[in-house]
Amino acid sequence: MVLNWLANAFKGEEGSEVGQVSELFIHPIRALQPVKMPSSWMLASKGFIYDKGMCMLFKGTNERLKHTMSGYEALCKVEVSLSEDGKVTLKYEDKPDLVIDLNDFKNMENYTVETCPKGFEYCHVGDEASTWLSEIAGKEVRLMFSPEKNTSGELMDIQSLDPVLIIGEASLQDFSKEAGWDVEMERFRPNIVSVNQGAYEDETWQEIQIGEAVLEFDHRCTRCLITNVISTGVRTSETMDTLRRYRPRCEKTNKPVFGSYFTVKTPGLVSPGDKIVLVKRRKV
Repeated sequence: MVLNWLANAFKGEEGSEVGQVSELFIHPIRALQPVKMPSSWMLASKGFIYDKGMCMLFKGTNERLKHTMSGYEALCKVEVSLSEDGKVTLKYEDKPDLVIDLNDFKNMENYTVETCPKGFEYCHVGDEASTWLSEIAGKEVRLMFSPEKNTSGELMDIQSLDPVLIIGEASLQDFSKEAGWDVEMERFRPNIVSVNQGAYEDETWQEIQIGEAVLEFDHRCTRCLITNVISTGVRTSETMDTLRRYRPRCEKTNKPVFGSYFTVKTPGLVSPGDKIVLVKRRKV
């Protein structure tokens, strides 16, 4: 496995095509299902527009609902869609649909900025959305968004909380072979799925260009127990067990890694089908 990775990892010289965008995903609400984008989407200075800009905090403590979703697996069954004009629609079984218009968040005077225990700033989306999600979670949560003043200082945009996560299709195939079953890509919540490259080759890219955007390697993504939960809300241990057995560990956290985070050096549109061009190779 290691020899195969090394053989594939250094194919392609700087300035050449090293992959292609196969699929593009946005996660409007952290920990809920992703939305597969059929066409171009704007990659801004801190990440894709609207990606992971909303999350759930427990009422009273303002602690964020953890990635593991332990005890709150039902939330993984919430279906999420995102329209081009900035409307997020949530569906869950026989509940009436919840529609959140992200354009409503632009007027700063309508919201009060709060701070969570970790120092992040949030604004409350509203009682209707929080009640809708609380009924599914079985505990009171508040749906929050992360505000960021735009250049005028008068309006707010939704701030992405994470860099861009890239995972290669070849990496998933290699991992599935080790796991002994077809592992779903959605378990790992990438923004960009890439093809036409060797397994784990994204770990060797220091700087790449995709469409109009330029991205720079930040760190490999450490994995938590949310990878054990699928969209039906069922939790099993196989995915994380395989990650721990098969993948390298982060030196700081001792958690297994899968996928690579990239920060945005130059914003721009990214589309399915875009070539991934290597600007600079990372020393590994």
